[in-house]
Amino acid sequence: MSDVALDFRVLGPTEVTADGLPVPLGGSRPLIVLAGLLLRANSVVPVEELSRWLWPDDRRRSKGALQTYILRVRRALGDEVTIRTERGGYLLELDENLLDLARFRALASAGANAARDGDLREAAAKFAAALSEWRGPALQNVHSEALLRDEADQLSEERLRVREQWADALIALGEHATVVPELTRLCREHPLRERLHEQLMIALYRSGRQAEALNVYRRIGAVLAEELGLDPGASLQRAHQAILTGEESVETTLDSELTRYRLGAEPLIPRQLPTDLRVFSGRQRDLKALHELVPEALDTERSTPIASIEGMGGIGKTTLAVHFAHEVGEQFPGGQVYLNLRGYGPGERVEPATALETMLVSVGVPADRIPADVDGRAATWRTYSAGRRMLILLDNAASTEQVRPLLPGPGCLVVVTSRWQLQALAATHGARRVALEELPDEDAIALVASTIGLDRVSEDPEAAERFVRYCGGLPLAIRILAVRAAQFPDLALREFVRLLDAEQDRLGSFDLADGDETNIRAVFSYSYRALDARAARMLRLLGLPTGGDFSAPAAAAVAGVDIAEAQEDLAKLASAHLIARSRPGRYQFHDLIRAYAAELSARLDGPEVRAEVLDRLLHASLGSALNASRLLRPERRYRVIEPGRFADAGVKFGHYDQALDWFDEECGNLIAVVNVAYREGRHRDCWRLAWLLQSFFIVRARLEDWRSVFDVALRAAREAGDRTGEAVMLSGLGVACGVGRQYEDSVVYLKQVVELQRQLGDREGEARALYNLTLASRNLESAQIAWEYGTEALRCIREYNVGDGMEADALQALGDICTDDGRHEQALELADRALALRAHALPDEARFAFHTKGVALVGLGRSDEGIACMRRAVEMFFAHGELYEAADVLAQLGGIHLRHGDPSAARDCWLRSVRVLTELSHPDAEDVRTKLASLVGDGVKTDQNW
Repeated sequence: MSDVALDFRVLGPTEVTADGLPVPLGGSRPLIVLAGLLLRANSVVPVEELSRWLWPDDRRRSKGALQTYILRVRRALGDEVTIRTERGGYLLELDENLLDLARFRALASAGANAARDGDLREAAAKFAAALSEWRGPALQNVHSEALLRDEADQLSEERLRVREQWADALIALGEHATVVPELTRLCREHPLRERLHEQLMIALYRSGRQAEALNVYRRIGAVLAEELGLDPGASLQRAHQAILTGEESVETTLDSELTRYRLGAEPLIPRQLPTDLRVFSGRQRDLKALHELVPEALDTERSTPIASIEGMGGIGKTTLAVHFAHEVGEQFPGGQVYLNLRGYGPGERVEPATALETMLVSVGVPADRIPADVDGRAATWRTYSAGRRMLILLDNAASTEQVRPLLPGPGCLVVVTSRWQLQALAATHGARRVALEELPDEDAIALVASTIGLDRVSEDPEAAERFVRYCGGLPLAIRILAVRAAQFPDLALREFVRLLDAEQDRLGSFDLADGDETNIRAVFSYSYRALDARAARMLRLLGLPTGGDFSAPAAAAVAGVDIAEAQEDLAKLASAHLIARSRPGRYQFHDLIRAYAAELSARLDGPEVRAEVLDRLLHASLGSALNASRLLRPERRYRVIEPGRFADAGVKFGHYDQALDWFDEECGNLIAVVNVAYREGRHRDCWRLAWLLQSFFIVRARLEDWRSVFDVALRAAREAGDRTGEAVMLSGLGVACGVGRQYEDSVVYLKQVVELQRQLGDREGEARALYNLTLASRNLESAQIAWEYGTEALRCIREYNVGDGMEADALQALGDICTDDGRHEQALELADRALALRAHALPDEARFAFHTKGVALVGLGRSDEGIACMRRAVEMFFAHGELYEAADVLAQLGGIHLRHGDPSAARDCWLRSVRVLTELSHPDAEDVRTKLASLVGDGVKTDQNW
């Protein structure tokens, strides 16, 4: 498509023509993409915004499909037009003379300039030329509700304003006959638009048609009363009065503007910023993001950069905004407007109409010149602010809808603060969102020092760190607590923090008893009250202390709702900054918000609701953990926990890796649930959940968590007199001690288990306990004792028909005892018998037997075969996520390689082993480090391809 005349149109049907002929785009969706790019020509359009225009349903959005539509548009437009892929979006490079929207705006601006210069004939011509670019409603053939909602109304408003300016110019020129028919039609189309009716009245009156002019007033008055319950605005009333009294001149809006311009009347320069803080600490990254917007506001007459500072109550949004505004205020000679929109807090929310009136008065617009309707006021505000180089600070906004009408004309900078995530403002107006987080310790301590003195902080840095952690890094909380500390200058900071830790009412610590602004409960309450009933209930119920973060399924379980409803409520809470998205699909509380939510629940929901929440939480936790455990360790004896009670509950998993990933994500929360269950007297559920966690603890070798959880669960089982629970908890502790090389403790625990199972008459439990005792005794007592336990375990397994898996495990354990004792032929035979029993199982379930076989083969001098078997076992362990077992075998392989004269291979094995063991904080790490150290200086090189 070279050397052709292109024309791009959005004012009417969206289309591209080449030499007057339409360019086919290949479907409705590429047309949506083209329309969006044209509306933002020469600016980056975010992928998120394009996707929202294409697919209003989040679940249907597809980055790949969007890329396909971009490709179609590129192909349709050819080499004449460039669509660049930018970070986070796409940019269409375009000569603005080729776009009807750009031509319309340029002509309209030229008309406004001509009108200000008094050249009304030129103004009317430019306005008419601008309007001729329209061929019907904007984006007429674009099938995207979101795009039309975002853009079409705004474009229609621009068109209507130019029509009003055109009418003003013609009325001033006395060409009433030309303008009356058009105004009559426009008044029918816009029955509540007061300015149009005022213009029609003036045109009719100046044409000598006084009665018709008065009829127009009566009609608009009746419609306003019926539809809005309002009287006509001041300007319309003045025109009506002038017509009634027969004044010689009735002034139009343009007349008023020309008079002001010709008389050289200067607008007011507002200086409304609140006082800046004496000491401002931190937020350098956020300040940098705000400063980056200043050049755009100062260098262009076309755009209005917007910053949206967002975060939870008390995070310091207003403080940052005011500080920034003072830093850059002198660069905005048109003044600084400040308005508290009261979106959250005491008092009624400021409606856009009221806010616009306040701002218009602040820049010198006479009250009697302010239109009555919101649209009229917004248009007047944009007119008066355009090009004025003003800084507008809209503080404490409730929503994008509250802010949108207040945006000024181009050439200004807007800073908005809100507890709500103003994502729509970013999507439709390109606002840069600055999301505030808790202050880092260094900045938080500097903030404390600004109130209580640097010396007091410096003398005890540890106490200062505990101070800011108690506040959760929340600036308002830090300031409140610092004021309290400043009241006691002779009290050591360490002692002050100790007294805080002893306080029962943590939130009460953050109340200066001097108004809501310094009462953290009151500050949080404004966000809570803005929630709908369902989201408020979700917040309260999530206050149950169950861990660091949580998922939507967990929230659904707590609240007893379906996942879709939970996701909806969580999105509202995140948008209100009452919870945070820690990463995709995960949410977390600020510590003080969690305390507030728990306090609300205790006050509003009561113990019965709390009990129901705990029931649902335990049921879902046990069901999910059971489903995951069965994939990690299918051979465990699940009937010991009566799985039928919660088999259908919780999250379902498709395969091993999904189950392991879930445990990785939820382990901290599950441990918290174990402790909550113990504190709340749910002893059976306590030890059951601990028992299910053992599958994960084994795989990940989480020894510290394993022992601490099982200690709690053992207490629960004993307090409940639950001997089955006591037996399985003792068994778990015995296995944990064995993995941690604490063999004496392991044997003590496991001997208790054997005795308990015999007393209970649980033969299968006895067999499993004897098997575990075999493993522990092998490392502590003589090979003969371990062999006796092992053969007894094998006899019980066969007699009680425990299963092939357990028999294979017992044979493999006996094989290990044989390798320790140098009986490698017998060990190989036992390992092969174990492998035969595993022949019909999943391949990875033979991993322990392959290890045993490998060691036996090495012992028989068949080193290559043995090493191959052991390497196979290592890869199986890694594939299963069993990091400790993999590291343990790698450590053994290192020794084998060294004995066979291959120190390089030994080093590779030990390096892999020590990295894993260090990550697991396992005591074996030091032994392997010692072995590695023995190779230093030997010139050993690493074979990276083992």
